[in-house]
Amino acid sequence: MEYKKSILIGSLPFSNETEAMKIVFEKLSNSLISIPDGEIGKITEKYPTGARAAWIMTAIDRCSADTDSWSVIKKRGNIARTGYPADYSEVELLKPKRTPKEMIKYINFGYDEYFESSYPIFKKLKGESNNKEINFLLGVPTGLGVTFATMKPITSLRYAETFNEEIAIEVNKAIAVADDDLVIQIEIPGELKMASMLPSFLIGLSTRGIVSLIKKLDKSANIGIHICLGDLNNIALVNPKNLKKLVKFSNHLVKKWPNGYKLKYIHFPLAEAGIPPTTDKNYYEPLKDVVLPEGVEFIAGFVHEENSNEDNMSILKTIENIRKERIAVSHSCGLGRRTREKALLALDSLKYVVEN
Repeated sequence: MEYKKSILIGSLPFSNETEAMKIVFEKLSNSLISIPDGEIGKITEKYPTGARAAWIMTAIDRCSADTDSWSVIKKRGNIARTGYPADYSEVELLKPKRTPKEMIKYINFGYDEYFESSYPIFKKLKGESNNKEINFLLGVPTGLGVTFATMKPITSLRYAETFNEEIAIEVNKAIAVADDDLVIQIEIPGELKMASMLPSFLIGLSTRGIVSLIKKLDKSANIGIHICLGDLNNIALVNPKNLKKLVKFSNHLVKKWPNGYKLKYIHFPLAEAGIPPTTDKNYYEPLKDVVLPEGVEFIAGFVHEENSNEDNMSILKTIENIRKERIAVSHSCGLGRRTREKALLALDSLKYVVEN
């Protein structure tokens, strides 16, 4: 059987990373370009779905726990069943007590630790699978992706580069171990939100932090870009009326891509978290203008469990006709904010698309 290519974005609502990877390998390993570990973390009374299930909140927790370096100037508001803020307005607001230059000594996001824990499990499962090309996926935000969510705007911009430095330090440790067996997926909801608020001629302001992070990574890295609408409690942060701004954002990022760095794919989100994507063919027309270098995968994030298999296949056909090429497929974002049952349905929906 010939399979379409696919990726999974990141989080999964299962008991632990081992279970998550086993489920994904069983259902989808023959089609996957890369596989995340599920981004679950410890399941606790505070975080019943896992302490890694929302990466921005995980990073914020690590900062706010260091009371010598951070003040909480607005407490976390209403809490959802996951233990995370009920919506984006309920996220706590932090104020740094140290300068950006000093702060690098006092922040740690744990991406290298997560990698060290999960990569051996991935290698074992890969060795038992038929897909020897599959890579391990390590998803990370940019510095701005974290600071944008939890600091006042000017402070956010001042500290974003410091956060980029720490993220790159941790990621480069993983690259040193796994090299070509690893994909670093950069996830950019903050930048997309900024782009959505800017006039088109200023869209370059929203990609500077992404390019800066890339330049701090080892040049051997395989890099994927997950253009992210945001997904807190299965609610999107960005609600685009059409895809024109998203296409301009992607094309500008590609234009500014630093020389010598490997872009493996760009993932385009086409559903707003729990809201399934439209079947209106006209909505997808702007995707014809997406410009990608040769060899870079266009990944359409439209597969959704609330759509029928027929609707999912219809959207696939629409996009392939518009793009005039065979495309790779995915969900719009990670599945970690869905219930276990919904996530399994979403995985089965993706399995149907890649096999038909």
